[in-house]
Amino acid sequence: MDKIRLLIVSEDYPLSRGLTAIFSAETMFDVIGYLKFDEAISKCIELQPDAILVDVCDKEVTYELSIAQVKKGCPCSMIFVLVDSEQTDISQTLINTIDGIIPRGIMRGCLVKTLELACQAGIFCLPGSYKRSVPFGNVFNKVPENVIGKSDHSVVLDNENLTKREMEVLQLLANNFSNREIATKLYISEPTVKTHVSSILRKLGQSSRAQAIIYSYKTGLVKESLIIPKSNSYS
Repeated sequence: MDKIRLLIVSEDYPLSRGLTAIFSAETMFDVIGYLKFDEAISKCIELQPDAILVDVCDKEVTYELSIAQVKKGCPCSMIFVLVDSEQTDISQTLINTIDGIIPRGIMRGCLVKTLELACQAGIFCLPGSYKRSVPFGNVFNKVPENVIGKSDHSVVLDNENLTKREMEVLQLLANNFSNREIATKLYISEPTVKTHVSSILRKLGQSSRAQAIIYSYKTGLVKESLIIPKSNSYS
């Protein structure tokens, strides 16, 4: 199984080093760097990590714009934020951009397993204190009015429809395939997969892979009953 390429972003140097040590000791993760926010946007776009772990506990730093820029430049990356356990002032704008929220004081083993499950299974994670304040209806029930029928396999945004290949990629995403696994399954290159994912997110009007998958199930673009084996039947 491919390692999860992880990039850590924090203004807290000791925290960055600690997180690097934790994840570097795990066989499922490949820590490709740790950065401060002023370096994050350009470096994330350059490295295109599978996951980005962002510490948002520094009150002096404005995160929303930077994280939105990172997500725009890295549409295939999953972004997780570390927050104080009682922090409930995270904006709806930020929650719509990221893929998960993790309490800063979480135990080491739980932190590792949380990221692993989130990356591999698309789990959306929230600390208990924040969960009570999140309007889940707004996060998960955003189905645009211009969706044509639940059984119809076309979504009209800017008069563009998903191509047959994009539908294949979307179905594999919904089955928790990584970019590399999708490339192998469809006999295309990994950069081509990333291009398809970017196009899918744009056409569906979604800001992350997780939201695109949720949206696709809700609108009938993909079928929960269609389970695709990860092993390539042609090999």
